[in-house]
Amino acid sequence: MPEQKRLPAPTPEEIATAKPIETAEDIPEGGLVLTWAEGQPDLIVANGDPELDGLEVTLALRPEKLNISRTKPVGAANTLKGTVIDIGYLGNISTYHVELADGLMVKSQVTNTRRIARRDITWQDTVWLTFSATAGVVLTE
Repeated sequence: MPEQKRLPAPTPEEIATAKPIETAEDIPEGGLVLTWAEGQPDLIVANGDPELDGLEVTLALRPEKLNISRTKPVGAANTLKGTVIDIGYLGNISTYHVELADGLMVKSQVTNTRRIARRDITWQDTVWLTFSATAGVVLTE
């Protein structure tokens, strides 16, 4: 198995001066803007190879990386609007199946940190899904 290379950890100065990625201008080297569906906002990813610019790629996101809210977040770059189609309560987590305007079904998982399941989001609610620019993995064939 080939040796895997790791990036060095950020320095304390880099951590202190880091700012959130909210616009295409904020993307560090190695990031991409993904145009993915007509009528949907572009997505910003911080970990895509710039050589992939203009090629068809897939953005893989884990359900627990998608935040879900009934109110639209202010200033978040990767924000998608959808409708809750199904909810699965699994004890320690709740899974929300959200249909976006173009028909794409997306899953968001939320940890149930209280004894009673999170009940502020229910079926047919309009919700907003958000994720950070570093949450996904850009894949090619």
